[in-house]
Amino acid sequence: MVNDSDQRVHADVAVLGGGTAGAVVAGRLLEDTSLSVVVVEAEPDYGAFDAARWPRELLDSMTLPDTHDWGYRGPGAVPARELAFERARVIGGCSAHNGCSQTVGHAADYRQWGLSWTDESLAVLMEQGATRLRVRHYADEELTPFQSAAMDAMAGCGIPRTDDLDDLSGGAGCGPSPVNNPGGVRWNSGFAYLDPVRGDHRLRILDRALVDRLEFRGSAVRRAHVLRGREQLVVEADRFVLCGGAYGSPEVLLRSGVGPADELRALGVPPCLDLPGVGRNLHDHPTLELRFAASEELSRRLTAYERLRPVPDEQVIGKARSTGGHEPYDLHLLPWTTRTADGWACVLPAACLTPRSRGALRLSSPDPGSRPVIEHAYLADGDDLAVLRDGIELCRSMAASPALAPLLGAPMDEFTADPRAGEATMRASAAHYWHPVGTCAIGADPAAGAVVDGTGRVHGSDNLWVVDASIMPVIPRATTNLPVVALAEHLVGALG
Repeated sequence: MVNDSDQRVHADVAVLGGGTAGAVVAGRLLEDTSLSVVVVEAEPDYGAFDAARWPRELLDSMTLPDTHDWGYRGPGAVPARELAFERARVIGGCSAHNGCSQTVGHAADYRQWGLSWTDESLAVLMEQGATRLRVRHYADEELTPFQSAAMDAMAGCGIPRTDDLDDLSGGAGCGPSPVNNPGGVRWNSGFAYLDPVRGDHRLRILDRALVDRLEFRGSAVRRAHVLRGREQLVVEADRFVLCGGAYGSPEVLLRSGVGPADELRALGVPPCLDLPGVGRNLHDHPTLELRFAASEELSRRLTAYERLRPVPDEQVIGKARSTGGHEPYDLHLLPWTTRTADGWACVLPAACLTPRSRGALRLSSPDPGSRPVIEHAYLADGDDLAVLRDGIELCRSMAASPALAPLLGAPMDEFTADPRAGEATMRASAAHYWHPVGTCAIGADPAAGAVVDGTGRVHGSDNLWVVDASIMPVIPRATTNLPVVALAEHLVGALG
């Protein structure tokens, strides 16, 4: 039973962060065990889907919302270019904020993590997660004129049509995306995992509540200190599961004295557990993109399409291999359209799926209201740039193909207009795929940078786990939402 007073909340398990992973962990614990659970979420819980209180932009799968954002920012591949690192601040986390493409990556990616799963058991977890998220596949007749032409352009450039984007042994190819958008609704992990247990008296969701720090007694966490408006609350539990994501989880650990001891002392934070890997190993899929205005012909076709149904931003994905790259693929091609003040814009991005570059997150202050210093070090390793160079050449070939060329108008920036753009221009134009991982990495040796063991338990702690994208030691060749769900499904058994 969860006891709630003005200043103190107690449960068997405290799930700190109600995002993609946190919703999975809480939901599965309530379904599979007799434990009580409190979920602490920094911003709103709009309730069950059927309550009809969710903001429209979070439900509408046709485009990416820009509300409920944490406001993280940092340098891109060159220090002078600052990028926004959008992360959702709401129940369901980035599953309530993303483009709804649910790819799984390749089985080889997950064998490196040191977990107790097999290719077969992982495939089952992915299928279970996809069922919960109500993943479906776009049919060819649903594709917008731009998306259909982009897929034909990929095929014309040697990327064969495939239907294996949700197959862990799938190879290079292109096809309509598997998507979690039944009826055009972005079906987030809160709907998938929390809605079925919302009536359970053992569940308490404490929303608009920011985790400040964890309080240790020896090697055990005794309580979490939480800020809720002007209130200072204490959450007590037998087990604590941190699910703050690749930025939020290391922030909480560092504020709690878990991390590189010397750096913590310099910030005035007394070290509790000296784990030098906290905040390190940060990486993401870097991208380059070509941007074109829509031609009059495409604008006419999109307008006709829009009379019948909404126009999704994204619908198809290509998997390709760079010259000398990782088998069977190391690139995603992910065309999208967007509206501008002047009309439709068409974007042809390439993403490097196997980045070698590694950055770091560091606290700027122990104050939980301060944003951390985030340095992804995009393209610091030259191999990443080489992969993207091949990817953007594929995009240029697509743009010039008979399928797509008649639908594209004028280039919208200097990089798109200049096929001979050099390395400096490429670095200045680089962006990201919204898939940060790695800052609390799984591994056996804390001295080598590991933060959690193969169950997600923080090294040196008795009752603290991290379960989210931050513990992925190496990023998968996938959109990371469904892999996070599968990871949480796998690890939740260690908490029961």
